[in-house]
Amino acid sequence: VCEAKESRVDAASASFREMSATYKAKGELDRVQACMRPCPPDAKPYMGCVPGFEGAHINAGHNCWGIAWAPACGKAMAELVLEGESTSLNLRPFDPARFTPVAKRGGRGRKKQGQSLGEQW
Repeated sequence: VCEAKESRVDAASASFREMSATYKAKGELDRVQACMRPCPPDAKPYMGCVPGFEGAHINAGHNCWGIAWAPACGKAMAELVLEGESTSLNLRPFDPARFTPVAKRGGRGRKKQGQSLGEQW
């Protein structure tokens, strides 16, 4: 459970009152909730090809910056999917496999100490 911080709720409510005459006059919260933001350990999003799955791509983990970065990230991912590489943005720092040991990256099937043992059917 992720509990909402009362001070953050109060600050958000005060901001909404300034932005909306309707909320200022009649606004009342019927519930308060919070959620976890998706954020990798290095605070960089996952953007690129999913290792081991041909044709699979990911663009996630942008923390609170997802909406602001959406146009640039969307363009970069579209280039990657349609053209095979992104020319508008260097995606290397955002490689989804950056936390996976090199010996375990990519390829389908079972592995033992990084060596492929083939498909399991």
